[in-house]
Amino acid sequence: MLRLPQPHRAVVIGGAGAIGAAICAAYAQAGAQVTVLDLDGDAASAVARSLAAGDLAAGDHAAGALDVTDRDGVVRAAEALPAAPDSVVYAAGIARTFDVLRFDWAAYEQTLAVNLHGALHVAQAFGATIVDGGRPGAFTFLSSTAGKRGEAGAAAYCASKFALQGVVECFAAEVGPLGIRVNAICPGDVETPMLRDVAEAQALRRGTSATAELAGYAEQTALRRLVAPADVAAVAVWLASPLAGAISGESINVDAGALTG
Repeated sequence: MLRLPQPHRAVVIGGAGAIGAAICAAYAQAGAQVTVLDLDGDAASAVARSLAAGDLAAGDHAAGALDVTDRDGVVRAAEALPAAPDSVVYAAGIARTFDVLRFDWAAYEQTLAVNLHGALHVAQAFGATIVDGGRPGAFTFLSSTAGKRGEAGAAAYCASKFALQGVVECFAAEVGPLGIRVNAICPGDVETPMLRDVAEAQALRRGTSATAELAGYAEQTALRRLVAPADVAAVAVWLASPLAGAISGESINVDAGALTG
C-alpha cells in the first residue's frame, strides 16, 4: 500500500460524493490527515467520522460545508485551514444532459459554475494558501474523458471539462517554478449515482433503459467494465505522492480503456 510522507495534509473538495469519499478513504489509508469539504456539510462530516472510526491516520480529520460557486466562501475556507495543505483534490462536479437544439441555458450556467468556475475559485484561493506556506504542493482536478471527446447530449458537461483541461495546463505552467504540481484525472464511466442519473437521462433520449445504457457504457471499454470510485482514488493519491514528483500539467485517463476500446 502506498504511504505518503508524514505529515501529509490533504483537502478533498466534493469529498462527500461517491468518488470524493473514495479519495478521502484512500488518502487516509495512505496516512494523510484529510479535510473533507462539500456543499453538504453534514455528509462531509459523516465521511470524516468514518475515516476517524477506521483509525486510518494519525491526528484528526476535519470537515466543513463549502459552496464552490461562492468565491468569497472558498477564500474563507482556504484561509481557515490551520496549516497550508500538501495536496488539494477538486472532486466537485455536476452533469446535466440535454441536446444543443433544446439547450437548457440555466443548466449550462450551473454546470460551468460548479465544474469550471468553482475549480478556478479553488485554484486561486488554495493555491495562494500553499504559496504563502512556502512549501511544495499538489493539485488534482477531477475532469473526465468527456473533456477529451464530445458526447451526444453532453454539450454543457463537455464544455466545462474541455475548459478545465486548459485551466490545468495553464495553472501547472504558472506555479511549477514554485514547486507546485497540477494535474487532472479523466475518469470514464464511474459506477456512481451521478452516472445512473446520466444513464436515465440518456435512456429517455434514446428510448432505452438505464440498465441497457449502463451495460453499453461497460461494453464500449477495452476492459468491458465500468470504473470503480476506488480506481480513481488510487490515482489521486499517487499523484500527490513523490512517485509522481515529475508529473505536472497532465490529464490522466482512468477509463477502463474507453478511449481506446
